Amino acid sequence: HGRPVVFPKQWYQRRVRGCFEKIMKFINRNAYIYTAFKGSAFCTSCKKVFGLLLSNVVRVGVINCVGMFILFIGKFLVVIVTAILGYFMMKNDDDLYFWAIPVLIASIFAFAVAHTFFSVYEIGIDAIFICFAEDETKNDGTPGREYYMSKNLMEWVDNSGEAIKNLRRKKKQQKAQARVGKSNDVASSKQTTPMYPDLNEMEMTDK
Repeated sequence: HGRPVVFPKQWYQRRVRGCFEKIMKFINRNAYIYTAFKGSAFCTSCKKVFGLLLSNVVRVGVINCVGMFILFIGKFLVVIVTAILGYFMMKNDDDLYFWAIPVLIASIFAFAVAHTFFSVYEIGIDAIFICFAEDETKNDGTPGREYYMSKNLMEWVDNSGEAIKNLRRKKKQQKAQARVGKSNDVASSKQTTPMYPDLNEMEMTDK
């Protein structure tokens, strides 16, 4: 009887530790980026980066989602192109009896190389965002405190944040409309169902 109680606790503890580990890895990576361009101590960089990320939570989510999607598309294209080229190169080779295994191995190696290559771009995206957040914190666009970022970067980040907010607003409206529709259906069903039995039917059954 004690096993079903212990198992969910262990499962939740493992999930919490996994989430905490991922958060710490994300903060550590950005702290190293902040240390690289500021030259501050690691603990000071962790504190500063945590404040920057906490004040730009929506932007962090937008950039991570868009960046991960673009990097995934890049890795997928590399693997697909490698597989297609391997197929056309090996299908006419008479020495190969089964060409799928070499193509599969080449695709796996292509994915590993693409993952390593695009991880550099991922760090570059994080570095640009940390610089963007630091620039927005230190400057406000007034004379003497002009932004160092480009206008295109500022507009892209702001437009992405607004697009995510509009998407969330639409989802909330759809959920609200669905709830209203369900409540109306329940109310109409209650009105149509009779609360008391029909007297004519009762007389017919008695006869």
